[in-house]
Amino acid sequence: MNFKDRISILHKMRFLENEGDNIEEFENILNELSYKGTYDLIPDLCTIFEDDIAEPSAGDYLIETIFYIIENSGREEGFYKLASSIPKMLPHAEFWVERIHRTLLNSENLIIPYINVLGNVNGPTKDMIKGILIEIKEEEPDLYSEKVNSILEKLT
Repeated sequence: MNFKDRISILHKMRFLENEGDNIEEFENILNELSYKGTYDLIPDLCTIFEDDIAEPSAGDYLIETIFYIIENSGREEGFYKLASSIPKMLPHAEFWVERIHRTLLNSENLIIPYINVLGNVNGPTKDMIKGILIEIKEEEPDLYSEKVNSILEKLT
């Protein structure tokens, strides 16, 4: 079975509401993709996110898979694919977009390459990501103000 077929199965399973859908199978497919996939899968993986995912751990597994692929198949290209895919995730996966960015903000080794790539994404996407970062900063200023302000300075 090819990667597109696996992505299609994940897309159908994401709500875990069909007979035979289970989180273990979902996780098994993601594990397979994380070991065999490349950064070209990231936009397709981003289409699976939904704020109404029945099992929150499914979204967490998706994030882990995306970051694993980025680490193993090329950070710059992977982060570019991720950043470019953010508009496709809104508005139906707003929670997960924030979760991805909070994860990045909390990781020193991931946020710097992500910031470097943001200079290469198109203007509307960059503005959208800036808005997400500002929203995170406003929700938890004590935790994120300094880091988000530093990022925003680099992106202007």
